[in-house]
Amino acid sequence: MTLEPRLISEADASRLGVMPGWWAVAPDGTPTAGPYPTHEAAIVGIAKRGADQPTGRAGQDGPPPED
Repeated sequence: MTLEPRLISEADASRLGVMPGWWAVAPDGTPTAGPYPTHEAAIVGIAKRGADQPTGRAGQDGPPPED
């Protein structure tokens, strides 16, 4: 799955049930990780996730916490 950074406005965030800010968004427009404080932070977050990381959906374990 290819993720891209996208700024989600307050209006869109309310509709999607997420917080406003920069998100890693799936090709279908679903926010999968975030919010990030900046566009650059979203790009770094996407790069750290990698294709084999969990999607953040219920029932999936996330990556280990960073030290």
